[in-house]
Amino acid sequence: MEKYCTHVTVTERIRLDLFTPACFRVRVSSLAGEPFPPQYEIPFAVGHTQPWTPVSCRVSDDGPLVRTETEELIIRVWKETGEIYVEDAGGKRLYPVPAQKYGMFLNHCIVFDSASFHQEYSTCSRYAHWFYREESGLYDVFLAEDALLDTFFVYAPTYREGYARFSALVGAEPMLPKKGYGYYQTQHLSADGTQGRLLRTARLLREHDIPCDTLIVDYEWGDGADGGKELPWGSRLTWSEEYASPLSPAEMLAKLKEMHFDVMAIHHSVPAYEGRSDEGWVCREYPADIWWREMERLLQDGVAGTWQDTRQTDVTNARIYAGLERRTGRRVSMLSDYDVLYCYSWAKGSVLSPYKQRIGGRRTPFFWTGDMTFWEQEELAFQVNAIVNEHGALKGISYLTNDAMRPGGTLLGARCDAFLALNSVARSHNHKPWEGNHADDDIAGRIAIGGEEHTAGNKREDELLGLSCQDETREAITRKYLKLRYRLLPYLYTAARQTYDTGLPLTRPLMVVFEEDERCSRNQYPLQYMLGDDLLVCPVCHEQPRMNVYLPAGCDWVDFFTGTEYAGGREYPFDVSDLACLPLFVRAGSVIPMRADCNWIGGEEKELYLVVFGEGKGTLRLYEDDGVSLGYRSGDCAFLPVTSEADAASVLVTIAPAEGKFPVLPRRVCVRWKGKEAWTEYDGVHPSSVRLNV
Repeated sequence: MEKYCTHVTVTERIRLDLFTPACFRVRVSSLAGEPFPPQYEIPFAVGHTQPWTPVSCRVSDDGPLVRTETEELIIRVWKETGEIYVEDAGGKRLYPVPAQKYGMFLNHCIVFDSASFHQEYSTCSRYAHWFYREESGLYDVFLAEDALLDTFFVYAPTYREGYARFSALVGAEPMLPKKGYGYYQTQHLSADGTQGRLLRTARLLREHDIPCDTLIVDYEWGDGADGGKELPWGSRLTWSEEYASPLSPAEMLAKLKEMHFDVMAIHHSVPAYEGRSDEGWVCREYPADIWWREMERLLQDGVAGTWQDTRQTDVTNARIYAGLERRTGRRVSMLSDYDVLYCYSWAKGSVLSPYKQRIGGRRTPFFWTGDMTFWEQEELAFQVNAIVNEHGALKGISYLTNDAMRPGGTLLGARCDAFLALNSVARSHNHKPWEGNHADDDIAGRIAIGGEEHTAGNKREDELLGLSCQDETREAITRKYLKLRYRLLPYLYTAARQTYDTGLPLTRPLMVVFEEDERCSRNQYPLQYMLGDDLLVCPVCHEQPRMNVYLPAGCDWVDFFTGTEYAGGREYPFDVSDLACLPLFVRAGSVIPMRADCNWIGGEEKELYLVVFGEGKGTLRLYEDDGVSLGYRSGDCAFLPVTSEADAASVLVTIAPAEGKFPVLPRRVCVRWKGKEAWTEYDGVHPSSVRLNV
């Protein structure tokens, strides 16, 4: 990898590495001997592992610094410290500047090191300790000493281009399995967890008409008791006897698969790799061969993925994620930690930034923001802002969800559920959709770290499964928005492909999408966000009966639920006194792809709904693949080009022949607009169109 990128020597120990004309690294070495050995060329922070195209540049020695000029940047590096001073090609200073920072963006520049974003607290070392080995395809070269300090710099004139360039350097966020865009239901029953109760939870979800695709089981600790007594964290790598009879684990998982459920297993253990770091108190190490042997048995049983509840998100998670992909040959669900909390439940302190998350961790989705046992309006607003804005989307992290364990009553619970259903990932930490607030109160004690060991108690079955404290209001709201999420699956999946291709997050801050709108450009509305290209989501984060919503300039907007049209560039008051209300809007003229109502993901989609909102022109490249394999990375996919044109009198929707090598199955297509609808047939090979008149 000596020719990985274009090198500019600053001093014997300082080097400028040009990746592109607008993206570079300054590397400072204190290694004994050769300062920049080729085996340390690509650190974990970098996901681009193939040689970059050489960058043309002019270099001059200006005494205390070295000046390098590319077609986009003028870069000055101080010889004594390695500090940088950057201008654009016209000489305008880009960095450093006294400007407002938005997530990872400062004056459209992104500056970071191997551990975290520039000048943010991190428990990870800022030195590059793990490096990519071409032979293994893993970041498994370890440097024990703090000897290589990297500062990365990315510039783009717009936020959209900034995301694309950041993603090209750091690596794309991989797509989840298609079922991963459904709903995840976690079960923490401690010593009371059993196979029968897991199966009954699955049946209850179907009986209650709740969409759900994945059950999460804390099989090695929280639900990993033996003989009714809970075991310490990470003390086993096999199913407990409570989950291994009367059916075998494989038979149990097959039974759940018949009901269209996948299962993720929570791990509080890791394979012991050299140099790995964690917090010690929350996980256990096993020899790598033993850990992987048992993990392969879980995979053979039918487990679909893992929640690595090991808190410190370091390179070990990347090794696990890569290992799962290699062993299965498919996409896997993997959940990791990304602590971002307003009021941290266990430490009783404030955690305002993901200080345990390395930059390269974005290549191992998805994440949750930490255990919350104190739930109030401030936490809800903080979580929405953190996930879709400041600490998630504005830092290049799309697949981020929170707990939904919330001891906060019906109001906050319902508001949170509505938001999560329209987030990149939807998951409950334990709370069942039909469960009232009563059961929330003891979940913190049940999973408390360092608490007393739990023994199977005298709780009745209906208490354990949340049936003794049902909240029909909350359940109805959760059902409403999860069903909406499932109907929007074609739209969400298309947006997920855009994230993989362009780096633009699934949940997009208004300042990113509407950069030219002065009322958005300074992040004035951090609690509103675009979900994909065309949906504007406005979560309710308070108890007030009314709220103001800003509809950005540049287009008109249509209320998703009522069809009412609004002019853009204005703020409007809305009545949100109804707990079931979450303001949701669509760009006028847009065509939103949807599917028929169903409570799980899988099987052939024989019908497609194309819903046009308002008037204007709309375009869509509907994305499809097999939903399971890794083929999407090598072009085994298809795009269905859709256009729509609507005026006051009529709308014309046209679907062109599919593009790509993935076989598109024939289906019936329903076009809907202003209360009208018509059906047509589409085979993926021939164009098809529908016109509707008022």
